[in-house]
Amino acid sequence: MFPCNIQMAFAQIVGLMSHIIMCFGAIDQFMSTSLNESRQRFNLKSIQRLIIIVIVIYILYGIPFFIYYDAIPLSGTNATVCLPKDSGGLFSKYVVYIGLPIFGGFLPVTIMSTFGFLTFRNVRRMARKNIPISRLRLDQQLTAMILIKILNFFVTVVPFLVVYIVRYIVSSHTNDTIIQKQFQLVNRVFTMLFYVNYADNFYIFVASSGRFRRQLKYVLINVHFKLWRAKRNMNRIHPAPECFELSVTSDFEHKRKE
Repeated sequence: MFPCNIQMAFAQIVGLMSHIIMCFGAIDQFMSTSLNESRQRFNLKSIQRLIIIVIVIYILYGIPFFIYYDAIPLSGTNATVCLPKDSGGLFSKYVVYIGLPIFGGFLPVTIMSTFGFLTFRNVRRMARKNIPISRLRLDQQLTAMILIKILNFFVTVVPFLVVYIVRYIVSSHTNDTIIQKQFQLVNRVFTMLFYVNYADNFYIFVASSGRFRRQLKYVLINVHFKLWRAKRNMNRIHPAPECFELSVTSDFEHKRKE
């Protein structure tokens, strides 16, 4: 089992990277639907460089979590909880008031909402231009997928961050164990809702895109199902063909005639 600080640092790095990748998706969709050709000059190499830069930045962001977090025993129990070593100190306040709310909530929500709105406006403008129907429908489906994912992010992530901050403030100003347990329960409920954001991409894309559903059906039925059926019939014993029985019968009748 990995130490507490490694788990926390890894969770911060990977979680924030998934958020910024969603932001890149919203920005990419805005540029691809823009009628301004200068905004369509971003290519795959540019995106790869941006992703590498973001990975380096978030690794640097996760290093303090590796240094300051540790498994702290809970009073009155044998259990431990992963918390900053300086409980109530500068780093704890930074995580609660700056790190999680801004980098994990406000910043990605602002970027995705802004470029999602601009993408929606671009698609509406494209409908008034002489754009091929096939491209217009494809852009509309991709835009719908991005917008639904942005809405899902807002519903699942923002409430968790609000509850997390409120719980920290309440627990630092009261010693009432009942109130702390109540906020702990609420925090766990919204934590499960928070993890839905990382698990529902497939279902959102299936529900919002007919093209995605057709591709999924093709891959499952025409590719994997046929491959599974071919492997299943590979070692099966087949009955002898009817032509063999006819040949034996014909030879036997020929000998009787002789």
